[in-house]
Amino acid sequence: MNDIEVELAQLGPDDLRRAVAAARMTAERWLRQQSIEAILETLDEVVGRWLSTGYHLRQAVDEVLPMATGFSRAAVREGFPLLMLPLRAAPLRALLDAELGDCRVLDQARRGRRAVGPLAITHVLSGNIPGLAALPMLATLALKSAAIVKPAAGDPVFPALLASSIAEVSEGLGRCIVVAPWTGGNSALEEVAFRDVDLVVASGGDAAIASIAGRVSGRFIGYGHKMSVAAIGKERLVDASALRGLAQRLAYDVSLWDQQGCLSPQACYIESGGVASPVRFAEHLAHALAELARELPPRVQTLDDKAAVLRFRQEAEWRADQGVRVYASPDSADWTVTVEPGPDLVPTCLNRCLRLKVVPSLNEVGPALVAHRRHLEAAGLAVGLERVQPIVDMLSACGIHRVCPIGTMQQPPLSWVQGGRPRIGDWVEWMAVEGGLDA
Repeated sequence: MNDIEVELAQLGPDDLRRAVAAARMTAERWLRQQSIEAILETLDEVVGRWLSTGYHLRQAVDEVLPMATGFSRAAVREGFPLLMLPLRAAPLRALLDAELGDCRVLDQARRGRRAVGPLAITHVLSGNIPGLAALPMLATLALKSAAIVKPAAGDPVFPALLASSIAEVSEGLGRCIVVAPWTGGNSALEEVAFRDVDLVVASGGDAAIASIAGRVSGRFIGYGHKMSVAAIGKERLVDASALRGLAQRLAYDVSLWDQQGCLSPQACYIESGGVASPVRFAEHLAHALAELARELPPRVQTLDDKAAVLRFRQEAEWRADQGVRVYASPDSADWTVTVEPGPDLVPTCLNRCLRLKVVPSLNEVGPALVAHRRHLEAAGLAVGLERVQPIVDMLSACGIHRVCPIGTMQQPPLSWVQGGRPRIGDWVEWMAVEGGLDA
């Protein structure tokens, strides 16, 4: 496919104000009259199209997103379906049922409760992982709300393509979406986007979230900077086969999306005292990262990225007298593993750079993680079954919101409580219906 053109709307404040008003009116007069089941069926058709490699917009994604985001074509083809598959009707209905008690409370009162989505929600997106806009856009429509979307600077394309796809399937739903790219800090546009809606949901760095929060007069939900870790018990370091399999799974979690998302591990705690040593595991991990660098090539790195990776390696090499080892891709900045003693947690420069932190016991990890509680999101885990619950309890006390097997960190279910709170349950308002007046 050649000569792909994607037209991104450039709206002025008055244009955006009119577009928001029109989307709100369509949500109020049309979308709210649709049943939740009808909406879910329509959204399912949209997602089904995106999961088909023959769909013309999916083909455009495979071509355009690598250019727009810097990720390799192989990475986009590998990771994009993983982001879309959980958005089929069944899991989306399950999410609504779990967080609202019964998704039909969006249609009418049931058991004394009626849920009402905001008329319009502005989503300020961040990052450059392709497809992250899908959940907020589809979930907003499922709540019978209009979606005003500011695409992430790192992926300015996909939200517009998804909006086009929704309009192909349902003109009405398409008229409930406004995709409006602008540069953060544009006060004229942000005054409209933040004040003419009922809820603003934003993700980004801590400073950006604080800045937006200060300019939103209504309801606001912000998701700031987060990072993740992994942990391996010594009982899982038994033989070459076990080491190889575990290393391949951890390398996948590190490599897919090049640690650009909050679910990517930046450090892996590993216990000493097993049949095989942490250094032996590091050798397997280096081999697995090298293989994935060929299968899922890293994204295009800037000069600053490469300089940061070089600095990360040099700082580790300077600590050789402290027992630190470095494994790195030769002649490239594709991947790096450092083997370091001690539980302290220091973020890496991303781009497939991982600290393998050697500790005598995973019980030592808790105090080190607590210091980073505000910024922790997920943990990949590989320990014996008898140790799972105590370690989950420890990670919970440290602020971790999701624990999963190593190798599945990049495949979160919709039930993942991002930031420790409901995915969409916080967006709605509730009405109590008393005296037997409900259905």
